[in-house]
Order: sequence, then C-alpha cells, then structure tokens
Amino acid sequence: MPATGNKSFTPLSLSIRLRADGFSFYVCDVQSNSLIRGEHFAADANVPIAQQLQRELSKPEYFNRQIDQAYILVCTPSTHVPLEAFRRDEATELFAFTFPQEAVTSNRVAYTILPELESVELFSIDRDVEDVILQYYPTARFFASRSMLLERLLRYDDDIERSGRNLYCCISGEGIIVAQIEKGRIKYANTFAETLAPNIQYYVLNVWQMLGLDAETDHLVVIADEAYSEQKALCQGFELYLRNIDSVASSDLFPNVALARERNMPVDLKALLLNRL
Repeated sequence: MPATGNKSFTPLSLSIRLRADGFSFYVCDVQSNSLIRGEHFAADANVPIAQQLQRELSKPEYFNRQIDQAYILVCTPSTHVPLEAFRRDEATELFAFTFPQEAVTSNRVAYTILPELESVELFSIDRDVEDVILQYYPTARFFASRSMLLERLLRYDDDIERSGRNLYCCISGEGIIVAQIEKGRIKYANTFAETLAPNIQYYVLNVWQMLGLDAETDHLVVIADEAYSEQKALCQGFELYLRNIDSVASSDLFPNVALARERNMPVDLKALLLNRL
C-alpha cells in the first residue's frame, strides 16, 4: 500500500456500506474507536457500481498503509436459517428459493453466522463489486447489515428489565427493521423501506397485531439514529394505539462509547464496529 507520509502510525479501519442508492466509506481509528472520515457516494446510472468503487478506493485517503482492515456491510435482501439446519453447500440454493428474482449467477451468496441468535443470515453481493474490494483489501470481511443490528438487540434485550414482551422498531437512513426476540432467539425480523412516520406506524402496527402482542402489557421500543427528526412524532402516533412506548437513541445501545454518538454513522455500522469486532 502507498505510504501516507505521516511519521506516526495509527491503525485505521475502513468500513464500506453498500446500499441500493450507492455506497459509503467510513474510516475509523481502531485504538480510540473514533470516526476519522465519513463520505457517501451516490450511484451513477451511467457507471457500474464496481467501477465507481474502484475509482474511489484508489484514492490515498481510502487506500494507504494505515488502513490494515476493511469491513463490508451489505444492505441487500436477506433471509435467516436456523443454525442447526444450515449447510454451507446449500446456501445458494436456499437463497435462490427465498429470492427467485435475485440473479444468483452474477451475485455470490454469502452468510453471517450468528451463534448467539442460533441462526445464519444469507445475503448476496455482486461479484464484480466483491472483486474490486478484494483487489484493494484481500482480507476484507463481509457482513449482512441486518444481522449486526439483531446481535446488538439480543444483548440489549437481555440487559433491560421490562414486564411483557418487546417489539423493536429500528430506524436507519433508508428504512426500518422490525424484530421480536424471545428467549434469546429471533421470533420475527423483517425490513421495510419506509422512513415517513405514518407509513412506519402502519407496518409496525400490522406486525404487532400479527404477532398477537398485547397493547396493555407489551412494549414497543423505537430506536432511531440521532439524525432522524420524526422520532417524537412517530412515538406520539403509536401512543394512540399502544400503552407502552419506549423511545431510545441508537447511541443508548452502546453505552459509554464515543463512536456510538456519531450522528452521521448509521446504527447498523455502529453495531458492526462496536459489537461484533
């Protein structure tokens, strides 16, 4: 890797968050868990995403001797398989059965093992995109976005003391994750590409009813990035239907960690850097 010219050496990590609307780079100080640089690159309809990635990765601020590890967070459709039923050689077949519209021929089916949740999350990544990343960072590690957050929710669910059951609604920049964890296992998990309060209320209340949760005794836990401006209005809307609404900042999932308070870093990436690694 090219030298940066700095006399002191501070180990850094590069996190690449891949989304349908483009990708983001986050450079973090490994020792202090602090964000050094964050930048989003919108998708260009006239340029393949792999070509865009190669152009940006070739820049010295994202490819230098101080960055010794890269973590890739993939925000694509995914599905869960119980850990005891998972077979590596069946991953592609299982994913294609769940998402027949996915072009498995051009995508590689990958997986994230979640031992604490006793499940495996299957997801896909474009092979050209993967090849470009591995060209610059051969030891890059790939993770499913949703699985990182579910792991953190499991630990948060174990730590809190509430009567009744909990349904989690986690809001990030491009949508929500709705999940219920019961007795240390995923009972329900789904994503919805919604950020407007009325639409979120519609989906969450439908899930609440489908799971048979009690409006008087069970809890809805709303978790949002600090930059999300509609959290108060969202919770007030839920209060019309549910008795117990708990509003939680995403930084509260990672107490006493400076990186968790970064307003421009999505909660799933915080979970990857602070919980998994």
